[in-house]
Amino acid sequence: MSFGKPSYTPLSRGEKIRVIFLFQIPSFWPSWESVYRAGTEDERFEVKLLWLDELAFSKAQMIGAEEFLTENQLAYAKFNEFNLTDYKPHIVVLQSPYDTTHRPVQALSLNFTALGARVVYIPYGIEISDTPLSRINHFYTFTVLNAWRIYVMSSEMAGHYKEHCPNRAAVRVCGHPKFDSYADKGRFEFPDELRRLIGNRRTVLWKMHFPKMEAGNTLITPNIDEYVKFADKVSDFPDLFFIFTPHPLMLAESDELETAAREKSQILLAMLATKENVYVYGASDYRAALSCAEAVIIDRSALMIEAALTGAPILYMYNADNIEKMTDAIAPLLESFYQGTTADDMVHFLERFRNGFDPKKEQRAKAFNACVPYTDGRCGERIVNDMADSILREAQSAPKPKIAIFGLGGLFRYYWEDTDIFSHDRFDIIVFSDNDASRWGERFHGIPVVKPEGLRDFSFDKIVVFSERYFMEIFRQLVYDVRIDIDRIYRLDKFLFEIISEADN
Repeated sequence: MSFGKPSYTPLSRGEKIRVIFLFQIPSFWPSWESVYRAGTEDERFEVKLLWLDELAFSKAQMIGAEEFLTENQLAYAKFNEFNLTDYKPHIVVLQSPYDTTHRPVQALSLNFTALGARVVYIPYGIEISDTPLSRINHFYTFTVLNAWRIYVMSSEMAGHYKEHCPNRAAVRVCGHPKFDSYADKGRFEFPDELRRLIGNRRTVLWKMHFPKMEAGNTLITPNIDEYVKFADKVSDFPDLFFIFTPHPLMLAESDELETAAREKSQILLAMLATKENVYVYGASDYRAALSCAEAVIIDRSALMIEAALTGAPILYMYNADNIEKMTDAIAPLLESFYQGTTADDMVHFLERFRNGFDPKKEQRAKAFNACVPYTDGRCGERIVNDMADSILREAQSAPKPKIAIFGLGGLFRYYWEDTDIFSHDRFDIIVFSDNDASRWGERFHGIPVVKPEGLRDFSFDKIVVFSERYFMEIFRQLVYDVRIDIDRIYRLDKFLFEIISEADN
């Protein structure tokens, strides 16, 4: 009995685990690199890197992908020239959670699942924001919902998935691979030309997200006018050299930015291009800029977590009119940064940096260690081992599906007491639930009965609703209140039909 679960390609005896890394976005490579390297060096795996050579609806971040592969001497094949059907990959690792905007139809996550591949996703953005829209982007994108494994950086981050993501059962905590590369302290250096420009000056990384709107026209990133004001002041710091690292959308000729934001971004870039002590760093691999920074100015970005690795003082810039709620998994780290909203705050931060004033240094180090528990350089290795162990366990024994049952009224009692559908050892019931509060907390045949919201604490394949008259009402409750994925909610007639059909076979 599968209850509609994906039919994954099994691992045959003596086979290697066939893994495809589908490469699209150069700036996401750090989230993958150590996993890719560990996989290629592991005898249990056969690894192939495919470049998705067809730009999708959202194109800006994908520009320069093939050049990146070539420059980094990464062997690859073109996706459109590769026969996936014949190859039958066991695993496909995807860079982006955005299926329909980042990938053409033939490369959607559901297509890989239909081919029998297990979709793996490593969140590149480390889920920094905790707004309603962010929760949708983090936990309800199609890639996330179709994933076999989602690898996150900490138990605290896994808790956000447990609370909000319908596919929480796919989550594993192995640490984030993007931190592995920093274990080698001397790995990343500026090119000779840039080092010559810097000279003896101290370097300041200024990392800027593109102007981002949420809930209509609400700007949640810092007011770009403040950045423009500060651009006028950078010449007042001739002893400092600024490495300005804009979001790829700011550098591309893209219509993905609304007109006003695009125009102001171009004004800012034009101003900075005239400054002797500013270098616009457009390289896809940002790690050299981060590793060599002696101070960091940053706004809402996944890099603000990595920035704490440097030990450098960090100024976090935010929008005073629309303060974005951050996830509990990274909030303590953010609180250890200096914070500002205006050009004057940026000037004040740099003046203190000049004078060696950094009273938050110890707090920042403690917060980073608490929020990022895995910095041993082995996150990629842990992910590879988890993938291998999971597939080997699947090959050794096909586990029985786990089900939850909602509704313990008369209909349920009839099927429990007067039929034999529960007498067959084809599934495991792990939890019951009901809207009758008097039953919450009891155990029925040793199995807990929980309130509907308590279902989030259990991992199950399907939930069977023992009601026909109230099915749609309960369905809406499970989807919108309990936040259970619609594909995991089973009608009673389908449940009974599958049991009877299997018994007949």
